[in-house]
Amino acid sequence: MNTIKPTQVPPSSTAPESENTQSSSKNPVESGVTGGVRGVVNALNVHGACSIEVGCGCSFGNLSYTHEDATGFFTYLEKQGYPRNFWFADCGVKPWIYYEPYDNWQDIYGIDAVLAFYHSGHGGMDGNGVFYLPMSAPWGNEGCTVVSNSDNMQLGNERVRYIFWSTCLSVRVFDGQNPIKTWHKSNRGWRMMFGFETVSWDNPNYGNNFWNHWNAGESFSSAWLNASWDIAHNQTPSVVACGATAEEAQNRLFNERIFFWESVSNAWYWWCWRAASASLREPLLVVPQNLMVARLKTVAAAQQSAHTLANRFQMDIDIPTGFTATADGSFQVASGEQSIAYGSDGSINVQFAKANRANRTPLAEQRVTALAQEAVWRYGLDEQVPVVLDQIVSSLEAGGAGDGSGQIEGPYTTATIVQFRQLINGIPVITPDAGTVRISIDNDGTVTNVHSSVRAIEQLSSRPTKSVNAPIPEGFSAIPTLSPEPNNYEQQLAAAFSKQAASWVTKGGSLPLEFTTVPDSTEIGYDIRGDNAVLIARKAVEVNFGGGYRKRYWVTVSLFE
Repeated sequence: MNTIKPTQVPPSSTAPESENTQSSSKNPVESGVTGGVRGVVNALNVHGACSIEVGCGCSFGNLSYTHEDATGFFTYLEKQGYPRNFWFADCGVKPWIYYEPYDNWQDIYGIDAVLAFYHSGHGGMDGNGVFYLPMSAPWGNEGCTVVSNSDNMQLGNERVRYIFWSTCLSVRVFDGQNPIKTWHKSNRGWRMMFGFETVSWDNPNYGNNFWNHWNAGESFSSAWLNASWDIAHNQTPSVVACGATAEEAQNRLFNERIFFWESVSNAWYWWCWRAASASLREPLLVVPQNLMVARLKTVAAAQQSAHTLANRFQMDIDIPTGFTATADGSFQVASGEQSIAYGSDGSINVQFAKANRANRTPLAEQRVTALAQEAVWRYGLDEQVPVVLDQIVSSLEAGGAGDGSGQIEGPYTTATIVQFRQLINGIPVITPDAGTVRISIDNDGTVTNVHSSVRAIEQLSSRPTKSVNAPIPEGFSAIPTLSPEPNNYEQQLAAAFSKQAASWVTKGGSLPLEFTTVPDSTEIGYDIRGDNAVLIARKAVEVNFGGGYRKRYWVTVSLFE
């Protein structure tokens, strides 16, 4: 066994002072239970994180948003009164954090020292299902790569129960791969793992989005899938849960929304993901003649009420006497299997019932589309703005025993999500997390969930205001303005990406091995920025950085400022 011990003593700021301001309505940690902390007064062993933007040897890196991603995850827990045990970034991320005997070093530091662990960075997987996690620096004889099949990786024999891999290819479910093949050898009692089947985006919002959806009443698995959907629709997030039986693993996967400390059996695994259809509308590829900027009506969140929404959606839900919204106007109220959530941005999330997952015969596309359209009309989701059919998304699941038999049950399609896109001046909104209506329908034909993030239009103008330029959506840098000929947007998109690639070289790195446009990702549409919607052209680019590591990026140019 390698006898080298960790030499980096994390600074005290990795376990900061924090007031215990737990809120029962927003507290995701098992009440009244702690992790049996022994090393430092203020570390409750609830959570820790790692994020990497640099290469091996702490050399120049090519990722831009992993630190913001991890921060978005652990900041929410800190606000609930749970200071993080640690946050290792860049040069501090080394193999000992993930390997025995130091993954619970000093009872404070390492993946197995905390209940929930979050890692943001690169990830890769080979054809044998072995997951590769690049580090910022070598350690001992382990080099710069952590691998899932190492004898030194034993996850859950101490504390970790929830593991978030905000990386590419971390929880694969296609092409003969599955979570049992990758993770069973190292599983010593964790409850749930979150990751991706596909290449993922370099984006700052996964962690923050996760908690936004959780606060809307969603389970952990649903919150992770929707957090990814808010960033891009052409990636596949995945979640797996364990249990002594298939039923226990399924119940945990679809219902758990509190971090529990108890370890669980790895006798059974069950996992879920979503598969989106190709767009059901033709992408706009020609710049429209009339370039218009839309000003959206200001969201009067404080004027909305749970009673009003309950009546609108014909729900007999028990709303407590004296129930009030938060300071920003948002609220979430639940009664049994039903819940209503209203966001400060005007988004609505209504849960009518749980899907009947026992029915594994999916509805025909024509039938499910008709049911979704009827729901749009019934609840007036197109009264303020027109919407157009956009995509059909299948909710899939599968599972198997961890006994090495290799027998997999599924995949099964147990529900369908029909998405509509808001139109502005006849042109769709293409912002991933805005301007949509989503109707979830199970195989019985029951509408189980409605989500709407459409915004009413106050004014269309041929003259933009200064506020159109802010805030800048996530991407490489400030979005270039297309001028003077808007129809050359493809050249402008290429130039924008070339500028970013060149910046990697000027900062000391090297050009990627290759980059390709993600199929069917190029289009023109409205991008919502605050209270404005402006026309943009965009495409998604997948970048190969070598070593099996890839990432995707949005490249965007404004057609009119």
